[in-house]
Amino acid sequence: MRYLLSWHIREEELRRRSPAWREDVVAFLARFEDELFANSELDWVEVLDPESHAVVVGPGAEVRSGFYNEGGKPSARVWGIRVASRERALEVAATLAGQLDTWIEVREILPGAQRP
Repeated sequence: MRYLLSWHIREEELRRRSPAWREDVVAFLARFEDELFANSELDWVEVLDPESHAVVVGPGAEVRSGFYNEGGKPSARVWGIRVASRERALEVAATLAGQLDTWIEVREILPGAQRP
């Protein structure tokens, strides 16, 4: 089963965190992503530009600064994982949530999305 895990956080939230916290998170993510990869559970990971660099494009090709869900938090990092069960996906997300001290969005990647 394939799942998409998303970490949503605002730039200002990251800036308010201590340098030690940021260093710990970077070290944790490097180790944890390596473990997932070694277990053949990590398909890919993407780190996204901060929201200050985001734009949205609307009908008529109108371009605006900002991210799509301005009422919420922008995506900062996403993981594509391949695991044996939903329970394992939730276990991976719980580990991330605990280390990042936040919620992690978990969504199954449906078979139709796997076309070449």
